[in-house]
Amino acid sequence: MNFEQFNDFEVKLTFEPAPRPQRVHIGLVQLANDHTLETDWSHLLGEQAALFSTRIFKENGMTPEALDSVAASISDGAVLVADGLPMDVMAFACTSASIIIGEQKVSKLLTKGRGDIPTTNPWSAAQAAFKHLQAKRVAVFSPYPTEVNFPLREQLIDAGFDVVAITALGIMDDNIIHKVPLSTFEQGIEILLKDNNVDVIFMSCTSLRAVENIQHLEDKYGVAVVSSNSALFWHSMHLCGQTANCPGYGKLLSGI
Repeated sequence: MNFEQFNDFEVKLTFEPAPRPQRVHIGLVQLANDHTLETDWSHLLGEQAALFSTRIFKENGMTPEALDSVAASISDGAVLVADGLPMDVMAFACTSASIIIGEQKVSKLLTKGRGDIPTTNPWSAAQAAFKHLQAKRVAVFSPYPTEVNFPLREQLIDAGFDVVAITALGIMDDNIIHKVPLSTFEQGIEILLKDNNVDVIFMSCTSLRAVENIQHLEDKYGVAVVSSNSALFWHSMHLCGQTANCPGYGKLLSGI
């Protein structure tokens, strides 16, 4: 069968393009060495949102220099997110890099080539979540070294929050953060709550495997717990005028 014969043999169809599914479309730029966010969000997305992501390189090491260098790749990563499909919101998934690079700069880099749409990152999302929960006194569970925790505290104070305590693991290797166990979460939270009046506990870093444990921790300690990944999902939905409804994953995601 030659081409002309095949052209006659082939049955040509036409179709009316189906509308885009009625759910929030989240475009995500995440780091190559984030081992947790997609698993965390697999519990949260359901039918309310669709995730479209890409990854960018980050040199291993939790140093301000390595985190700041990520900025050079954010825009290139953003334009690769589902090319040709409009997003409702663009998110950048690194808390510490957002602190070091700056929230406004991250936002500009995310929307380069994507149009005028809302943007978020875990650092901006966490602060918005604290305000939503009417939480003033923040205690932080951090995997970071001191060089990252210091600007974290300073920026929270500048935003009007009281940082009552920080526990720090001082991890330098990005590939270790996702291995922090629940027992260490509990140990840190017990220290954070001792002799402190705490409104919310912030578990910082998208690589911490915290989302699946948030409800357990809230039930055990009687205080709101917000992780980078829970805040980022909540804020992505919030910026699109939607309420994240994920029962069983803590107060922030309860749909209230």
